[in-house]
Amino acid sequence: MNNRFKALPQISATSVSFATALISFIMLLPVAALIYQSIAEYLPFQTLVADDTFADIADTVLFDYVSNSLFIVSGSLIFASFFAIAPAWWCAHYEFNGRRYLQWMMVFPLAIPAYISAYIYTDMLDYAGPIQSTLRHWFDWQSPQDYWFVDIRSLWGASLMLGLALYPYIFLLLRNTFEQRSQSLTQAAQLMGASERKIFWTIHLPLARPALAIGCTLVAMESLADYGTVQLFAISTLTTAIYDSWLVYGSLASAAKISCLTLLFVVLLVGLEKNSRKKQQNFDSRNSKPSPKVNASKIKTTVIWLFCGSIFTLGFAIPLITLISYCLDYWVENMNDKVLIHSQSTFSLAIIAASIACLLAIVFNSQQRFSPSKSNQAKLSLSSLGYAIPGTVLAIGILIPLGQLDIWVNHFIQWLGFEKVGLIFSGTSFALIMAFVIRFSAISNGSIQAAYKQMPPNLDDASTMLKAGRLKTFSKIHLPIMTPAIISAFLLVFIEVVKELPASLLLRPFDFETLATYVFQFASDEQLEHAASGALLIIMVSLLPILLLSRSQKMH
Repeated sequence: MNNRFKALPQISATSVSFATALISFIMLLPVAALIYQSIAEYLPFQTLVADDTFADIADTVLFDYVSNSLFIVSGSLIFASFFAIAPAWWCAHYEFNGRRYLQWMMVFPLAIPAYISAYIYTDMLDYAGPIQSTLRHWFDWQSPQDYWFVDIRSLWGASLMLGLALYPYIFLLLRNTFEQRSQSLTQAAQLMGASERKIFWTIHLPLARPALAIGCTLVAMESLADYGTVQLFAISTLTTAIYDSWLVYGSLASAAKISCLTLLFVVLLVGLEKNSRKKQQNFDSRNSKPSPKVNASKIKTTVIWLFCGSIFTLGFAIPLITLISYCLDYWVENMNDKVLIHSQSTFSLAIIAASIACLLAIVFNSQQRFSPSKSNQAKLSLSSLGYAIPGTVLAIGILIPLGQLDIWVNHFIQWLGFEKVGLIFSGTSFALIMAFVIRFSAISNGSIQAAYKQMPPNLDDASTMLKAGRLKTFSKIHLPIMTPAIISAFLLVFIEVVKELPASLLLRPFDFETLATYVFQFASDEQLEHAASGALLIIMVSLLPILLLSRSQKMH
């Protein structure tokens, strides 16, 4: 074994430390750039022309942007909690026919992007849609004035679409927490004569508040960052304001200021979640013996399947069946070279971004493993902050430094006597890859960190006794053990890149489409039928990591 170790060279710990510090700085650069761009015109040494766009927005529509965003976040939390809490408890507490299948089915809606469901339900519930047309035929209604019908293109409609798409975050976390509920606490409450319902509301749900807080934070951040759904419903939010400020008004400073305002809400959400977990630390009962499952009666089983089946049907079955119908009805439009071309470009970007994200996660976590310190832990934490940044905010934060870098490079090339090379950083796929790596490194970090935590320290001690260096220890011991975690991390990042829409819309090069932007462009033109094959491809690919998450029954 010692002879095999001698085959690999040593890597300086100082060089690794410097490299990780530099990478952490680059990952924080978008946030720093946003802050600088927001205050640049007020600095005394700047010669920038004052931009009045943000002042006009603040005087007219900023309140609407903020109030609509807060309404959608609150509404999506209400719907997601309603869809998730009871099913999570039923799947964890009761034993009934088909329970294992049901708890898988409840996660499937996570594979449907909210804007796809939004388009499908708009088409279905619109005035010319099949439901209203059927009702007018049955009741002989002649015009919209003859009856009232729900308006899906509303704040509540957007909240419902996001709630259906995002509730699995809460469901997964709560289900795992409820499955670890303390048997001793349950027995003590039963001895005191408490009913099953009272035990749930007074003991198990309060103990699950940390998991509920994490799930709600994820739902809130995703709702705040959503662009596709609110754009289809013509709802003005902070996300659409960022997009319009840059692409419509051409004001980068205004986009940066609104981005900073959005980041403030994200920081508040994360702070509330951290505070909630901190308060609950002394009430953790995971080390207690879990309670056994209770056999559900036939009536309860029927109620469970009706409720959960309805959610599954609304969140997954109807959109999927509708897309399949679109694809078959518009077969010629769907079976074209564009879908193949955009799939190839999307998968290429996803492979590159996932590979870089996994490599960085390995470097950061390995450094903390070999040299545990506060500075290394800080660098690891900083490299994971990107997931909390909405895609539109991150895109603006990346455009600012890369745009300036392009200017410097072109000036230097001209100074050398050559022609300009153009936007080689901000105008190419480089910007997209950078955004994907920064945004989704938290996912790869989580998987690798979990693998390291399950790795016994005595393996490192044995390697040290054999006088093996860090690179040898990693390549011969750590890497083989964590290979499944690396594969899982790669798949998760890959799928997130395939699904990412806001950052792709802002950073894509000219005449370049990802699957998400390709599908969204047709949806925004009310022609999703012509891109149904692309939407189905996104959904099918997204199901793979969802099945892995559901099967592992863990959320790191």
